[in-house]
Amino acid sequence: MGTITIVISDELEREIRKLVSGEGKIKKGALSKFVEDALWFYIKSLNVEEKVFRAIKDGRVIAEAKSLYDLADKLREIGVNPRSVRIISSPPPSLRRRFGLRCRRI
Repeated sequence: MGTITIVISDELEREIRKLVSGEGKIKKGALSKFVEDALWFYIKSLNVEEKVFRAIKDGRVIAEAKSLYDLADKLREIGVNPRSVRIISSPPPSLRRRFGLRCRRI
């Protein structure tokens, strides 16, 4: 187990201590546990962005790859037409919301 010394603002310290004490009886190491959980959550949220593409046919996954090009190669290897499968990505693509007029420059 390592020790890291950090400096945070007084306001943030008060908020963290309120949250930890608000959970009921304060135990030894509760603050360390709170900070460790928050750091693990942050690290895992950074790793979520890794996309995985899956080809689904008849309700089962028949191929999986990290890019659409690799998925197409795998489908060719097993002799499956890419147009005959449903392809999903994980996590799903973000939805863009666009407002305003669409026009071309001339």
